[in-house]
Amino acid sequence: MATQDASNASNPSGRSVGRSGLSGVFSGSLFAAVSADESRAAEVGREILLNGGNAVDAAIAMYFTLAVTLPSAGGLGASGACIVHNSKTMAGESFVFAPVAAPVAVNGVSFMIPTSVRAMTLMHVRHGQGRWEQSVAAAERMARFGVPVSRALARDLQAGGALLGADREAQRIFGGALAEGSNLVQAELAGTLGVIRSRGGVDFFQGTFARTLSDQISQMGGSLPLDALRRAVPQAGPPAGENFGVFGRQRIYVAPPPMAGGAALAGWRGQAPSGGTPTDSGGFAGLVAVDSKANAVACSLSMGQLFGARMVVPGTGILLGAPTPEAASVSPVIIAYPGNGEFIFAGAGGGAPTAAQATGIVARATIEAGQNLATVLAQRRGQGGFVNAIACPSGLRGGAVTCQGAIDPAGAGLALSAVQR
Repeated sequence: MATQDASNASNPSGRSVGRSGLSGVFSGSLFAAVSADESRAAEVGREILLNGGNAVDAAIAMYFTLAVTLPSAGGLGASGACIVHNSKTMAGESFVFAPVAAPVAVNGVSFMIPTSVRAMTLMHVRHGQGRWEQSVAAAERMARFGVPVSRALARDLQAGGALLGADREAQRIFGGALAEGSNLVQAELAGTLGVIRSRGGVDFFQGTFARTLSDQISQMGGSLPLDALRRAVPQAGPPAGENFGVFGRQRIYVAPPPMAGGAALAGWRGQAPSGGTPTDSGGFAGLVAVDSKANAVACSLSMGQLFGARMVVPGTGILLGAPTPEAASVSPVIIAYPGNGEFIFAGAGGGAPTAAQATGIVARATIEAGQNLATVLAQRRGQGGFVNAIACPSGLRGGAVTCQGAIDPAGAGLALSAVQR
């Protein structure tokens, strides 16, 4: 057990020996990449791509990893939106899991009905390529055996750890002397992820686990009836957006209402977001994945505020989200050619409710103005939110040498290449 714990701490994503990551910017004749607001999530997404998964498989794996390594912004209780660009169908599809308040608050504290697992299940059914179990296993392993606290989570703990004191479970898991590099074990969350891995995501919202979750929340003093959990259905459909370019052949995809696609389009049209550079996640996170066949996924996640509702459901490890007015303020951005299925940009932001608008600004500067992605991110210094992005200005299939992936240098994420052959 000691050997296994040490191995997991030094290599939490289970990467093969010799497959170390590259941060910052990268390019090549063959291209696949991931970028996320937390480093170990990016490592897991990269490994999924290297092992034959597609962009959707990688994005789902990164989400479940964030639920372990950055639950303050992307836990199992998060709301959000993902956009998938399928190069084979040459179309985009959005998956919106909007914030919905549970019927009865816990001791006066409102919380969101957890719908993110259901959204990931639907996205995998419609676009996934690899086995579902592979997209959950790494996150389960990290929760069970522990994972070093990353810089991203350490910043959130420093900013909001004291806010968790009113909830015994949250304080037990995230309190104490946790700092960057400390080993974080979440045994109850590992059990929940084990159920999701072995029984599939369906059990989370209408199976045995769903009944357990409902009962535990009742014991906390709140209410989440099974019917409410079953009725909270993520919406899959066409993204919002607009055409642009010569003859309108390019299209920018953003999240439809009630999410903040309009803010992302405002950024795309040149309207800069208000606010300065965040110093923590603020309860918002983003992730992006692109595979070598030009499939792309971008997801924006929201806990509503830092550490969400600041309550953990006993026996499950689930940190509940908060249905704040800002909870629906997220939107990823993908730009593609619907006529031939070519991909050129994918981005998603975290750190602030204005990150959707910041992502639109970065997309405009990179694609419309032709600026270098890393230069754009460095010059912006995280204003309005941290942006993770992957750009192929000449198209991935037609000009992979122009592809770049980058993280916002003001954040604490990681961008990694994953050449698929």
